[in-house]
Amino acid sequence: MNRIAFQIAILGFLVPFASAQVPPPPSGKPSPAGPIPQLFVPVRLKDLGAILDGDKVNISWTIENHGNAPLVIDRTVSTCGCTIVQLSDSDKTVPAGGSLELKATFDSTGRRDTQNKAITVFNNDPVEPELKLQFKADIESLVEMDPDGLVNLRQVRRGDHVLKGVDFIPSGSRKSVTVVKVQPPDDFPIQYEIEPLAKNTGTGQRLRFVIPDTVALGTINTMLKVTISIDGIEREKDIALRGEVVGELVWTPKLIDATRQLSLPGKKLAPVILSSTRFAPFKVERADAGPMLEPSVEKLKKGGASEYSVTVAIRPDAPTGPFAATLRIFTDVPDQPVVEIPVFGIVPPMIEIEPAVILLRDDGTPAGRRRHVKLQAPTTMELNIKGITCDDAAVKFALDPASLTLYRHLRYLDVELTGVVKDVRKAKLTVTTTLQGAEQVEIPVVIQAGPKAEN
Repeated sequence: MNRIAFQIAILGFLVPFASAQVPPPPSGKPSPAGPIPQLFVPVRLKDLGAILDGDKVNISWTIENHGNAPLVIDRTVSTCGCTIVQLSDSDKTVPAGGSLELKATFDSTGRRDTQNKAITVFNNDPVEPELKLQFKADIESLVEMDPDGLVNLRQVRRGDHVLKGVDFIPSGSRKSVTVVKVQPPDDFPIQYEIEPLAKNTGTGQRLRFVIPDTVALGTINTMLKVTISIDGIEREKDIALRGEVVGELVWTPKLIDATRQLSLPGKKLAPVILSSTRFAPFKVERADAGPMLEPSVEKLKKGGASEYSVTVAIRPDAPTGPFAATLRIFTDVPDQPVVEIPVFGIVPPMIEIEPAVILLRDDGTPAGRRRHVKLQAPTTMELNIKGITCDDAAVKFALDPASLTLYRHLRYLDVELTGVVKDVRKAKLTVTTTLQGAEQVEIPVVIQAGPKAEN
């Protein structure tokens, strides 16, 4: 090999090695003039090896500044919340020729198998403004939980022993699991029982729950902290409990929300079904829902037990607009003498008018002097116009005959301003209909003088 070929071979070997440490400037961008920082990281990928589920491991990278200006770190971003970077503001500036030990902590709790994580370091090095630091680890699972972290108790009565619990089963080569301690929250002092559980060649334990008699009725939404020991290795597990503590009676729905539908006067809303959790007979004495709603009670047949359907209807004289009420069901059950269900809805006008106010302007243009007015009833009803009057002689009106053949619930009026107007005044258009509860509809009219349009 001649001398030139040998030099080319050496350069071909060194260039990839050097570029792995200091990336080249971004393509198409000239290198900046003057003093600049230049970061250098001897080892960018750290291998943590095999660690146990729940271990918290400290990691560090050395970041050197080989430039002739301070290296400033703006911020760091981790790929997940399991990795926390420890970097104070005072350590974010690395002087020329100096170095920084960037530290982080990896929490392996809940992680499985091989984990590959990264930290992005945003800095002022023009060549590599987003430094990538990586690490990997192989996580050994210690225990299997069934269910894993969330227990839905659904509906449970006070004093009940819940059949559903949490099974703790040793993983892999682990032999045994023991529940050491259960810490219930102060706001829900739940009781518990522990029983042995055999699974394959290992042994585990099952954690069951007991609902105390002192717990208030209502939603269960709480967290338990459970300490377990796996072959002498202690770990803490958080278990979320969801469900509802019920008494003798249960009912659905818990809330009547009729805001997304037309709650016209006389309309019946969704019924409330009331039943016994012990399939025992009970009695609904009466129901009340305030001045806007009229409840009705019906006893349903369900074997030898009792079940009731309570339906509320909008009263015929209910005013238009949104409403909120409470349905109260009175029973003979000592523990639940009154059941309360919130009710929400909107009573719309029997006839919707668009525009709600008719504005006529004496400006000499058809757009100012004429209006097309829509009257719309519910789609299930037929709207017929019996008569139209106006208390201002300058306002002329007529029923659009085409609307009589389009839809049975829609009618259109053509309203026009006649004569000359020199002031601003108000009028009223009165429409007589065949709809019960909307026999007479009044539409405000505003009449204005305006500049004449030029020919």
